[in-house]
Parts: sequence; C-alpha cells; structure tokens
Amino acid sequence: MDRARAQTSAAAPFDAGRVIVSAALADGRIAAAAVRGDRPRGLAAVLAGHPPAEIPDIVRRLFALCGMSQATAATHALRMAGAALAEPDAHAERDALLAERLVEHLRATAIGWSAAVPLLASERPALPAALSAAATAPVNAGALAAALDRLGFLDGRRAGGTAGGRPGSWADRLLGYAAAGPSLSDQTPDPLSRADDAAVLAALDRDGEGFAATPHLPGRRPQTGPAARAVLDGVPVDDAAARLSARFAEIAAAAAHFCGERRLERDALVAAGRLAEKTGWAAVETPRGRLHHLVALDGAGQVARYQILAPTEWNFAPDGPCASALVGAGIGTDAMAQATVELTIARLASLYDPCVECRVEILDADGAELPEAADMRRATDLEVE
Repeated sequence: MDRARAQTSAAAPFDAGRVIVSAALADGRIAAAAVRGDRPRGLAAVLAGHPPAEIPDIVRRLFALCGMSQATAATHALRMAGAALAEPDAHAERDALLAERLVEHLRATAIGWSAAVPLLASERPALPAALSAAATAPVNAGALAAALDRLGFLDGRRAGGTAGGRPGSWADRLLGYAAAGPSLSDQTPDPLSRADDAAVLAALDRDGEGFAATPHLPGRRPQTGPAARAVLDGVPVDDAAARLSARFAEIAAAAAHFCGERRLERDALVAAGRLAEKTGWAAVETPRGRLHHLVALDGAGQVARYQILAPTEWNFAPDGPCASALVGAGIGTDAMAQATVELTIARLASLYDPCVECRVEILDADGAELPEAADMRRATDLEVE
C-alpha cells in the first residue's frame, strides 16, 4: 500500500468488528458456548510506510476505545525501535492512562448493567458528571470524587479486599444483582502479566497476524483486565460479583490517585523494550487488559512492520476465558423470552469487557441459530444501518 492509500485508509471510517458469542441451552443452562470474531485484520498495511511520528495519532483515531492506551503503546514501541520521538512526560502520561481507565470502566458498567440496575433519579446526574470530570485535563478531582461518592464507588470493602459499595448505592445494587443473578462457571483467572511479555512478543514476532488474531500460550487459558489484575494483587476473583468488584476497585484506586490519597506510578501501567535492532515493543495495562505493540523500522527509519495484540483477543479467544466461563451458567428457565436470554448472556459476557460490539446467537441442539434469534438480529442490524 503506498502512502497516499495508507493515508486514505487511516482517515476512512473504521469498522472495529465484533465478537459473536454462540450458546446452546438445555434445562435453563448454557450447555455449550463458543466465541468467534470478525475483527479487522491487516492494520499493519495501514500503518506501514507512515513516518513514525504519525503513528501514535493514527492509532489513537483508529481505536475509538482506549485511544490513549493505543497511542502510548505506539509511542514507546516506536521509541524502542529507534524512532526519533520525544519522550513523553511520565506524570502526564500516567494521569491520562488512569483517566481513560476510569472513564472506560464507568462506561462499560453503564452500557452492560444499567438496564438491569437502573440509576435512581437522584443518581442519574452523577454518572455524566463523573465522566466529564475525568475527561478534563487536568482531571477535576473534586467534582470526580463527589460524583463517584454519589454513585457509591468510593465506599465499602468486602472480605478479601475486594471493592464493595455504600449500602443502597448504585454500586452496591449492581454487586447485589450480580451476586444474585446467573452464576458463571468461572475459575480463578489465569492472569496475563508482565512475566508473559517475552513469550507473547516472541510469538507475535514469529507469527504476526496469525498470533494476534488467536493468541495462546501452551497449556494455559490466559485472561487479562481488572479481574486478572486483582488476582495478581492477591485478591480472589471467582464469580460475577467479584469481577464487577475488581472493576469498581480500579475506579476507586484511580479516584484516590487524582485526589492525592494514593499515587500510582507509570511503571505499573507501561513497559517497553527492544527485541532486535530497529525492532521495539511496548505493553500497556489498558482498562480492558494488557495491550502489546510490536514495530520494526526499515533502513530509512520508516515503519516496515507493525503488529497489535489487543486484550479482547485473549478474553474472547474461541475456547478462551469467556467461552469457558459461560458453559454451565444458569440463566433461568427454558420458558424465558429469547430477548431476555440474549440480554442475560450479553451481560455475563460484558464482564470480560470486549472493546467491540458483542453479539449473541442462541443455537438449537444441532448447532443452528434459532429462527427467532436470527430474525431479531437482522432487525437490529437494519435499525443500526
């Protein structure tokens, strides 16, 4: 792809794709589940040939969610490859990453769970207020704390150190709903961590797009994100409520940072290094998990090869953590309306927080999509278009 075409592609509307969760039901439980994705490939072709200085802004614009994390990973990977990019201000970068984490956690919670646990009229203004306070630069710490306190995210701790919520608050009601609702057959997460970077980057360097599309580590089913980070910190995570609690704990920790109560350091969020001459990498702990960028420069200092491995590819691998946890989950009775079943499964999948749309298919005993589910999906597609 020549540079003119690359510029056009980078500026064109970007279809981020989606993940599709297929589930077969029996006796009110998920008897089988599978995950597949139609995420876009070939981003390397869009990025190759651009001057390194343009790449961070391109990836920021390409990825609507976690754009700051993507730009940060690009900057550090390019610098390690030898590109002449200015060194970011460590404190400003850290604060921007934490603000993005807070915003994305709040947004994912609202999108995935507010239909089941609505905000009270007195609470509704607090959510946009928190989002607005976190989106300013610098973060409006006072307004942020007041809004999060109104939602209940700053109070309460459960046994084992997980986050709770002030009794009666939205955070508390969300955790109560998750605890009383369908149970995942989840095991304690096998967390993807800094210790895995060498193996992940070696495979990404060797297999490129193939590994980025379906990453795996031998004998493991790694996952990443708040639940995995909680496990790395010694906090048990073994059910749906604990997964939400891990997210809420990160909201509270980010708020404490901005209020000066407990400072977090950039080194906990960003790592970078060099694989070979003119080949650099970076790993960033995004809201949704560990993100890897790998870049190689050519002899003229231009981008020759670029690979991105997103957290969603780990959590929504075909036989990965989300698919495994859904099998056996009780979601009600066979008499439940199709729409209710789909929403329940989508809500459970949202605990793994995909960075793209999550679509649910309900299958019959032979593995075919039920007609009413297909009709509903087509109608939704038409409305979106």
